[in-house]
Order: sequence, then structure tokens, then C-alpha cells
Amino acid sequence: MKTNYRALDVSSFFIRKGVSPLKLQKLLYYSQLWFFVKNDKRLFDDRIQAWIYGPVVYDVWANFKFMKRSSIIPNNRAVNLDLDDLTLDHLNDIWESYGHLTGADLVDLTHNDLPWKNSRKGLLSNEPSDKEVIINKDTTIDFSLDSCNRIPIVNTQNTLGRYSNF
Repeated sequence: MKTNYRALDVSSFFIRKGVSPLKLQKLLYYSQLWFFVKNDKRLFDDRIQAWIYGPVVYDVWANFKFMKRSSIIPNNRAVNLDLDDLTLDHLNDIWESYGHLTGADLVDLTHNDLPWKNSRKGLLSNEPSDKEVIINKDTTIDFSLDSCNRIPIVNTQNTLGRYSNF
């Protein structure tokens, strides 16, 4: 099992599925979080920062900052990467659980997650931050696999709709 991927490399999997920069950031966060829950290690080494609209990997943001948040990233921005089977299965599980959600839905979800909330403690809701989103056994306590040992599929009714104007 290879786990020294870069977030930008992992991004290519989701770019090929057709995602916006906003949605990509949240899928990367959930990829890292659930990989930790399942394997007790990180999928990629990049830091995830606690920005106002949820978790962000800066290097990935820098690559797509020229695009509008809701624009679909062109497929030609994806790199060819040979992902091992475990990683590929994991990313497919993330897509199955979260891929049907909008970027705004995912922002809402991340705002209710302990890793993001802990990293934003002491900050105003509109205050910029580059604090790291910590993913460990303490912050992922609310995340558990379903009875088939898979990532639960998220229902859009669980989101608040607060950021639906994206």
C-alpha cells in the first residue's frame, strides 16, 4: 500500500469525475479523514488548512485559484497516476459516499465535523486562518464505518443548506 501520494496527485481521480475546485477540496479532506479512520495513517502528506469555507489543501487551491469555485475543472488538468488498488478502492468509496453532493453541501458537512471545528476554535466565522486541520483518533471519534465496513453514504438532507449560494 502506497501512502506517500501528494494531494495534487490524488486530485486527478476526482477531476476525472467532474468536480469544481470547491468540491475537490472537500473530497480531499474526506479522503484523508476516512483513510485515517480505516488505516490509521494518512493518504497524503500535504497539510489541510482550516479556511472559512472548510478544509483546504493550499497547493491544490493554488493550482486552481484561477477558476470560479463552482466551475468544473477541465479533465486535461488531471495527471496520469498509477494508484494502488487499496487507494483506488478508497477513492471510489469516497466518491460513492460524497460524490453526489454539491460543493456547498460539502462545505456544510465539513463545518459540522470535529476536525474542522477544533481547528477553528477561537476564530470568528469570517476570519481567515491557515491553522492545520488535525486528523487523529481524537478528532475522528464521530466517524465510523457502516456494518459492511464501508464509508456511509451521506444523505443531502443532513446538510444545512447554509452555503447553497455557491
